[in-house]
Amino acid sequence: MKYFALAAFLIVFAPAVAEETPPIPIPDGFVAQRLDVTKGWVARPKDWFYDSHGTPSGWLWTIAKEDPTKGEYKTGMRIQMLVDFKKHGMTPEAFVRDFVRRKRAEDTVLSDCTESQVNQFERLCLEVLEGKYRIQYSAFWNPSGDDVFISTFGAPAEDWDAVRPIQKVMSNLVIIGADFGKPDEGKK
Repeated sequence: MKYFALAAFLIVFAPAVAEETPPIPIPDGFVAQRLDVTKGWVARPKDWFYDSHGTPSGWLWTIAKEDPTKGEYKTGMRIQMLVDFKKHGMTPEAFVRDFVRRKRAEDTVLSDCTESQVNQFERLCLEVLEGKYRIQYSAFWNPSGDDVFISTFGAPAEDWDAVRPIQKVMSNLVIIGADFGKPDEGKK
């Protein structure tokens, strides 16, 4: 088993410089997609779909080649924000470590990374083969916080080489923007 850092799968939690200016590169064929709620940014392929909604445990953003509002999709990225671990008697770190441990036990591990710090967050990541899908997971927690972010990019294994460049662009995202926690313009 090869161990290496998934440097291309780096999620940035740095604040954006200006409200409407994404602090990430937006290459040709992509558009800047604002992540509502946290006011972050991700580069989305122009012809891909975006969905965002609350869940019982937090929030879920999906960017996919197929419309995720119509059911399952095959190729895309999902970003989950999970909140309020302390009131359930678990720490965010314990949740992430258990999540990664279960993925290692259940799936064929293609690569992983050692724990690393990304701004105020700690990160663990894992690339696996789950049935016929190749998936990259990256899980983040703030040691003094109560939330977890899990980013998942997946595609059918036979399509991986074709979508790998898209995954690399999308992995350079900002989940928590500079305007997080500030009221939206025009709303009272």
